[in-house]
Formats: sequence, structure tokens, C-alpha cells
Amino acid sequence: MVIRRITLELVGSVPGQHRALVVATEPGVVAGSSLVNATELTESAGEWRLLRSEGERVEEGEALVEVTGGAWEIAVAGDHVLGVLGVAGGLARRAIELCDAAPIGLDIACGAWKKWPAAMKPVLRAALDVAGVTHRLVDGEFVYIDKNIVRLLGGVAPAVQRGVALGHGPVAVQVDGVIEARAAVAAGCGIVMVDTGSLADLAAVHDALTADGVRGSVRLAFGGGVTATTLPGARDAGADIVDIGRSILDAPLWDLRLEVVE
Repeated sequence: MVIRRITLELVGSVPGQHRALVVATEPGVVAGSSLVNATELTESAGEWRLLRSEGERVEEGEALVEVTGGAWEIAVAGDHVLGVLGVAGGLARRAIELCDAAPIGLDIACGAWKKWPAAMKPVLRAALDVAGVTHRLVDGEFVYIDKNIVRLLGGVAPAVQRGVALGHGPVAVQVDGVIEARAAVAAGCGIVMVDTGSLADLAAVHDALTADGVRGSVRLAFGGGVTATTLPGARDAGADIVDIGRSILDAPLWDLRLEVVE
């Protein structure tokens, strides 16, 4: 079956060069601008010129990108130029809101990029960079041991010991409560990750490590369904770091439109 390209039939014979603008229909922030590139497309989409810088705030009605080209090129651009900026801008806006809601002293991380398709990972990373959210639990070299690795290595203590032996920075390990947290610290971990989503579990681990006199030697991280309303309670319960996933990943698109102006 031959698939007709109706838009091409409509505008393919329109003469001359035209100009269109990508315009914000609501306030937002520019993210992912380095990924906006017409030259990587399989067919010509005109010339694209960024009008705003990465991380710049944009108000409703303001333009982000100028597109120039023939009528068909403008139509092709409409299928491509909005997506990255809309997705990344929406993610960045949500991440910024969460950072603004975080109490002083609480670091925000988003390790959930691992759950996204490979093609989307650069978009998320660009958004996190604009928001100032680290892609990983901590900056720099470290060894992260999740629950599955713990099981494969026979428990928290042997898993942490194996991680320490790698000599690749502090070891972070997921635990489900006080017993595992104490075993992890005794084995030499530097970051205890309470990944249950329970503030009660977090507080219990914090209190136990404080009572043991070791709380000052480790950082305490928390994850599992964290939202903006969770952040103050997480800090009060002892968290130094929160790992936020779905609350960032399910952010709505930044609404943009392509408007032909000439």
C-alpha cells in the first residue's frame, strides 16, 4: 500500500522561503537545547536558530527557536523541533520545583534515568543539569550496590566488603532497615540507602546509627515514592540525600507551539 504524504501534497508547491517561531504557551525554562539539531534529520527541515540559552527562563508568548525554510521544510520542522525542548523543559521545571521545596541541607538526586529508554537518557540528563540535580546518588566515584546485587553476593556485609575492595570510592548500599544498616556500616560502607519509601524506616536507621556513634561517618540516603511533600519529613528523619524518580519522570510537557510568522 502506498502511503500518501498529505501535508507534502498540500504545501509542497508553495513557493518562497518562510519563517516560523517556536513559542512558549506558558512560562518555562530552556533545557536540552544542545540536542536541537536539524542536520541530524533524514530530510531537510530548514535552518534552526536558537534564540534562548540553556537554563534561561522564558515567559508565555516568548520565542525559543527560529525556523527558516520552504513550506515543506517548515512542516517537517514542526514534527521535530518541539519534542526535545518540550520534554526536557517539563522535566527541568519539575526538578527545579522539587529542589525549591527541599529543606536546607538535603541533596536531591535522580538515579531513575536508568529506567528510561536509551534514546531519551540525554534529554533527561540535560533537564537535570539545568535544575542542578545530580544524575547519580553522589558526585564523583563511588560503588552503588542495590538489593539485587546484595542478594547475588550473599548479603549486605559481603556485598559491601566486595565493593570496598574495588577501591573505587565510597560504597553505597540499599538496606531495608536497622539490621542491614548496621551490618553495612560495620562492613565499611560510606552511604546507607534506605530504599523502602518508609520515613519510619529512615528514622529508625538514623536513630540506630546515632546510638551506635557512627552516624557522623556515613551519609544517609532515602528513596521510594519521594514527592515534594515527603522532603521535609525525610530531612527531619535524618536523610542527607533523597533519590527522586517518578516525581520527576512523570512531569508534564512544557507546552510549546510552532507559529509561522512570514
